[in-house]
This record gives sequence, C-alpha cells and structure tokens, in this order.
Amino acid sequence: MRNYLKFSLLFVFLGLGASLVFLQSCAQMASPPGGKKDTLAPVVVTSIPINKSKNFKGKKIELNFNEYVAVKSLNQELLITPSIGNYETRIRPTGLTLVLDSALKDNTTYTFNFRNAIEDVAERNKGKNIKLVFSTANTIDSLRIDGRVKLLQTNKKADNITVGLYPYTDSLSIAKAKPYYFVRTDTSGTYALENLAPGKYYMAAFEDVNNNLLYNSAKESVDFITEAFIDLRKNETRDFTIALQNQDSLKLSKTTSTAKTILYEFNRGIKAADLGFSSSEKPLYQVENDRNLRIYVGALNKADTLRIEAALEDSIGRKYKFKLKGKFRELAKKEKSTYAPLSFDIFPKLGAQIVPTDSVLIIFPKPVLQWVSKKVHILTENEDDLTFPDEAFSWNKFQTVLTIKSAFLPKAPSFTLALDKIAFVGPEADSTNEYKQLIKRVDPEETGSIEGGIRKPGQYIYQLLKGEKLEKAYEQKSNGTCSFQNVEPGIYTLRAIVDTNKNGQWDIGNYRTKSKAEPIYYFESKIKLKANFQLTDLWINTP
Repeated sequence: MRNYLKFSLLFVFLGLGASLVFLQSCAQMASPPGGKKDTLAPVVVTSIPINKSKNFKGKKIELNFNEYVAVKSLNQELLITPSIGNYETRIRPTGLTLVLDSALKDNTTYTFNFRNAIEDVAERNKGKNIKLVFSTANTIDSLRIDGRVKLLQTNKKADNITVGLYPYTDSLSIAKAKPYYFVRTDTSGTYALENLAPGKYYMAAFEDVNNNLLYNSAKESVDFITEAFIDLRKNETRDFTIALQNQDSLKLSKTTSTAKTILYEFNRGIKAADLGFSSSEKPLYQVENDRNLRIYVGALNKADTLRIEAALEDSIGRKYKFKLKGKFRELAKKEKSTYAPLSFDIFPKLGAQIVPTDSVLIIFPKPVLQWVSKKVHILTENEDDLTFPDEAFSWNKFQTVLTIKSAFLPKAPSFTLALDKIAFVGPEADSTNEYKQLIKRVDPEETGSIEGGIRKPGQYIYQLLKGEKLEKAYEQKSNGTCSFQNVEPGIYTLRAIVDTNKNGQWDIGNYRTKSKAEPIYYFESKIKLKANFQLTDLWINTP
C-alpha cells in the first residue's frame, strides 16, 4: 500500500511538472497579455554566407533571425540577381534555407533581396532591407544605377515596375530575353540596381504583368533607353516614363451575330473605318468602343450572307483591308422581339454650364436612321419656340453624334433644348421619347483664364485636366504657348503633349525601333482657379 502511494504521488508530481513545462513553452510563443506591443522588425543574426562575403562557392543560402518568423510569397518577393535558376526552399521557425540546383557562376556578385517576404509571427512586422550580397570572386561589384519611374499619361509614380539591365548585343529583344540584373520600383516609384559589374548594358522599365521578366507589348507599359547601350563605368541615374506601346497587328478576334446586329471584335483600337457591302441595301454600321465594328440589319434579308470589304485604320495609323462575312441570326420560336426607346446623352450634362464657344451635342449609342430637324428646337425664357436652319447641324461619319453649332445657339443666359417625340429613329425601329433640358451659360464674370505652357517654339497639344482621374476639361493646339479663356473655377492639371509629327494627337512609341512615345510634360503643381482670376506665366519645365 505504501509503495502504491509513493508511485501515485510521483505520477502526480511528474504530471504537474510536464504541465508547467508545456505552459512555459506556450508562453514563450506570444507577448504577455497587457505588455508593450512588439513593433520591431525581424533582424538577421547569422547567415550563410556572411553578407558581403567573397569567394563563396557553396550551394546553400541560409538566414537566421532573432525571433520566430513567417515567410510570405517568397516566389514573388525574392529578387535574385543575376538569376541562379531553380532552388529548393526550406523554412524553419526562425529562418529559412535555399538549396541551389546548380553551382554559382565564377567571378560574379550576387544579390538576394527578400523585400517583404519576411515578417515576425507575433505582430506581423515586416523585415526591413533584408538583403544578402556576396561574390564568388575576390572582389564585390559596387556600381549602381538608380532613378524613378512615372506613368507618362498621368505623371503619377509607378509602383512595382520591373527595371531591367541586359548584357548588350546587337540583336537583343526585351520581349525574348530576360534581364541579367533587375529590380522593382517601390511605392514612391524609385528603384536602385546595386552591386553591378562594369560593362555594356541595354536598359528598360516595364510593367511585367505576368511576372515572367519578358516584355509583352500588348499588355505592358514600357520605356527604354534610345542609345544602343550604356557603357557602365561609374554610378548613374536613369529616369523612365512608361506608357503602353501596343504594336500588335490588327486582327479579327471574334464575331457575334444576333437577329438585329453582327458584331466584329478586334484585338486593338480602330481609328477609322470605311465599309463596302455586297448587298444593294447599305446597312448602317459604327465603330463601337473604339475597337469593334457593329453592323445593323435594317431592311436586309436575314437569310442572305453579308459580305463586307472593310478598309480599317488602327489606333496608331496603320491601314488594313479585311474581307468579312456574316449572317444575321433568325429569332428562335420562343424568343420575343423586345422594344426599347432610342437612348441618348446630351452635352452639356444635366446641371453643367456652357461657355460661348461650346456647341450642344446629342450623342447616340447607335447610328440614327432618320430624323426630323424641326423636332429639335429651343424654348427661351420669353416663351419663344425657335427651330434651327439646316446649316446649324452637323453629323459625325457614323450618324451617332449630332452637333448643334455654337453660333446658332441663343445668347441668352439660359434656354431649354427640346426634343419632340420620335425626333430620331434608330436602326432597329426604335425612336426617342420627348425630352427637355435646361442649359445655362457660364457668366463670363464667374470664369477665369489660364495662360502659360512651354516657352520654346514647337507643336503642342495643351490640356486642362480635372480630378484624380485627369479627365479632359479643355484642350487647344498651339505652336507656342497656351491661353485658356472662360474657364470654370476649379482645380486643374495643365499638361502639354509634344505633337512631334503634327498630326493633332498623341502617338505611342515603338520599342522595336527604339522610338519613344511623344513626350508629355506637366506644370509642376495643381492650378487653383477662382472666378474672375487671370493666372499667367504658368510655365512648364522641359529637359
């Protein structure tokens, strides 16, 4: 009996001891309740190799930290230059190990930049500047190229943009070759390529949407050096302004037929279209969303196959000829033909005001088949009912935008645009409803003016932009400075497009020929315009 009691007491003490050890080990994994919050990032205490080591020939890279860590998105966050090929990752509570599949190159300086991959377990504090640099030679390369990257069309800082450095060859293509050194911009749009070896390099910055380190011209904005190469012998600064430069040829990607329309979808933008039809009846058509062709059935026989000779001009001015064919689909027995009124938008928008040079626009989503000009009229404050002469109107090519010219509008402070019922008929036997909209003129005393631009002579397209989305509010073309009159009060961004080829529009570049996009320059700060103010000498700095 006494031995049994001894054994029982021993078992209890052992159980209590084990519980205390377990509780103590658990307590070490988290901060004590009510204690000071851990705000310190993980710190590397040892590494293989040691940072800035020379003559390293191993195949194992190891980091050890001063606390428990988690490793997040290592494949995206870890940047290794030059590339080492494949490796195996082994993660431990306080560190990680990379086991390389192949030997390191001789006489090479390597950089392992872990960026935001490491954070502590307790408070998710991210490791700062966790970078391992070492060399397989007697020296460590120390040259550097830094700079910043912006978006050309918005002047905003470009985050997470790949900046690549390529060994120079005559036949180099950034669409086919990966950079030897690369880095990605931070949230401020800045980058730094460090520990570079002397030599001749080509250089480019691009979005790298799919993270394959290859430039895709159809989807990724880009900028590049125009000289053949950089002969890197000392530290340099290089800035980039990236923009989409899609050079893909225009191709038909999809055809969709309904009982009322045939839609031809293309892979890139269409600037102009002229269509010839096989039928004696010429159906209405339009360029839709700046990249697709829509054909309307109208009075055509749906049973006939429609054959089209299409002369198209893409968004960068290249001309193509397409032979298209299509057939309108018959309505299924269970399908019902639905009717909806022909919709439209008015410029100015409801509540907006116009200046003396503004026309009034009626904008339709589809071509107008027929209309009655006398059903478009003006009601004045004096209860006059005014119609327009034919010369007051003009249509765009596709009969989708009707302009009522400014010279024919009443000079009164306000008037009402009135549309009678069935003023416009669409291609699907749809028509407009009755509509009225009050239109007010801006009082000149309530506007201001903005003058300035670029001092040196040249062909420029000046624009005043509003809001964070930089929506175009005013535009003028000039071979010198700009002068915007009757501008509504507000906060604006002033930018100047250098119209190098004098075609009246901004043109993209071509990375294949090392031709840059037409430059865009911005006034250095936002412009706050108040009523009856004249802002002058707003000069835009250029290189």
